[in-house]
Amino acid sequence: MLTKIIKGVAFSSVLITGSGDSLTTAVAASMTLPDQATYLPMQAMTYDLGSKAAIGYFVSEGGACHVVMMIGENTHVETASNLSAARLRLVLLPGQRALVDSEEGRSIGLTCGQEAGTLVVRHGSTAEIAVLTN
Repeated sequence: MLTKIIKGVAFSSVLITGSGDSLTTAVAASMTLPDQATYLPMQAMTYDLGSKAAIGYFVSEGGACHVVMMIGENTHVETASNLSAARLRLVLLPGQRALVDSEEGRSIGLTCGQEAGTLVVRHGSTAEIAVLTN
C-alpha cells in the first residue's frame, strides 16, 4: 500500500512540474516548506539542529502536553564524547506552541494537539518555522 502511495506521489509530481511554469514555481515553493510530523504520547522524536541535536518525547497529563527534550552536541556515534546535554521541559496546553532555535538557522516548532493527544513538530529553517508558528 505504501509503495503505491509513494509511486502515486512521484507520478503526480512529474505531471505537475511538466504542465506549466506557474505550477512548477508552486511545486518548488511547496518543497521548501518545513517537515512536519505528528507524534503520539511516548513516541520518540529526534531532530538535527545543525551542531545540536534534540531528542525527546511527550506525555499527555492533566489535559496538557508535557514535552521532555535533551539538547546536546550533534556528534557521531563512533566519536566518544564527554559533553553533557541540557534537558528542556515544556508544558503546553492544546493549541499552544513553542519554538526551539539553533544558531545555524534551524528550528523546531512544537504544537500541542487537541486534548493533548498528539504533538505536531515542524522542522526547518528558523524563518519558515517562525512564520508557521506565529
